[in-house]
Order: sequence, then C-alpha cells, then structure tokens
Amino acid sequence: MVESPVLAAPFAAHADGHLAAARHAFSAPERVALSAAEKAALAGAAEPPLRHECLKLARWTLGAGPRVVLVHGWNSRSSHLLGFVPPLLEAGFSVTLFDLPGHGDSGGHASSVVHAARALRTVMAALGDLHAVIGHSMGSAAALLAFAHGVQVKRSVHLAGPSSLTPMVKGIAKAQGLGPADAAAFAGWVERFIGTRLGSVDLERLQHGLRHPGLIVHDPEDRTVPFAASQALHAAWPGSRFEPISGLGHRRMLADADVIARSVAFIGEGALQ
Repeated sequence: MVESPVLAAPFAAHADGHLAAARHAFSAPERVALSAAEKAALAGAAEPPLRHECLKLARWTLGAGPRVVLVHGWNSRSSHLLGFVPPLLEAGFSVTLFDLPGHGDSGGHASSVVHAARALRTVMAALGDLHAVIGHSMGSAAALLAFAHGVQVKRSVHLAGPSSLTPMVKGIAKAQGLGPADAAAFAGWVERFIGTRLGSVDLERLQHGLRHPGLIVHDPEDRTVPFAASQALHAAWPGSRFEPISGLGHRRMLADADVIARSVAFIGEGALQ
C-alpha cells in the first residue's frame, strides 16, 4: 500500500463545480471547538501532542488500568465520546482520546479514513499494549484498516461505521450530482489523495485483520452511514456480535446510556479476571 506522507491541500484552488464539492466533502472536515463542559471534563488529562507525519495529534489520557482508545468520526472530535469515559474508568480501564488529523486540536487541514487509520496506528504504537478500541463512524472504519495493517487489540466496538470505502465514495458522488465521467474522475482523485486503490480499503481486503471479538452497533434509520455496512461487517467477522438499536440515528448513540453500557460491558468481558 502506497501512503502519502503529508496531509496536503485537498485540491487545487481553481477547481469549481460539483466535482470540487465532492472533493471537499471527502477531504475537508469541519473543525469543532471544545465546549466548556468538555474542557472541564478533560482538565488535567492532556498529554504532550504526538508527532505524526508532518503534524501533531492532540491527546488526553484518564485513569489507570488496561488501555482503551476512543476514535471519533468525521466532522467530530474525541471529546464527543466523553460519555464513555466515566463508565470505563469505573470498570477499571484507562482511556486515551485523541483528535484525528484535521479535527479538533490536532494539526492538518485535510483528512480521510486512510489518514485517520495511519494516525491511529501512530497513537497505538506510542501506547504499547492496548486492550480495546471504541470507534464511531469513520473512527470505526479507521480501526478496521489499522487492524488489517497489524494492529492488535483484545476487543473492539464499532458504532455506526462504514465497512468499505468504495460505496462511500459512490455515495458522495451521487449526493453531489456527478455524472458517470465526473464520478470516475472523482474516484481517481480519491485514490491519488489517499495513496491507494479504493478496493484496498474495502471489507474484502480488511477482514483478515478481524481476529478478535467485536461488537457492532447500528440504527437501521441511520441517514449518514447505511445500516447495510454493519450487516456486511458482521457477516464477514465470525467473532462479532451485532446489536441493532432504534431511534438514535447516527450521532445520538454517543450519549445514550444503554449503548455506552453495552459497549463497556462487552469490553470488560474477561478483561479483569
């Protein structure tokens, strides 16, 4: 797999029209600031930023015990998963949160699931032994890609995540109204931007990394990531447990007490014996 070493500008400044909009939608996340409550919850937990490629990754660690890493999604930040932290700490885990490239307090102006997976691998290498990962949306997909590149955990939780890149790229092309020629040009641009073929980030090429127990949670009414993505992941992952939920859509699950409790209980099964 060829990996571009730098998060460069996502596309030429002169580009315009639907194709440029598709490129922007794929590569340019919105940067969300910390709320006052989130800042208070993370007070004293910041660690020195990790140097990753040509930028720095902001990170925070709380608690002591087996390590759990939380990975946020697109147009989000790690603090949006703070609801998982108190139950994990109470269960005897330590928790590391970090902002993906182009998000939150981390550097960079562009990102993708491939960039996110590389950043996750950097974080995991710095942490050493890792018990589990909880990933939401693109964070889940980044974890799948990291696992396929040799990262090992004992358990992982996947919340409303895509399982293959090709259908996501096709979905963006459709949403931006691209015709066949522009859709093909967009797909080619994506491959140059991420430094690899789309197919190498599809489930068929990632499933060999799924060697540990996994919990998959998704709402059939999710309008951001199709429910079918989690169905496909479950079908390809013999060690997975699939638990559909209802009425929470794509993001509200991050604050749902039941989803959090299920996730923490799954991670804790056998961990502290």
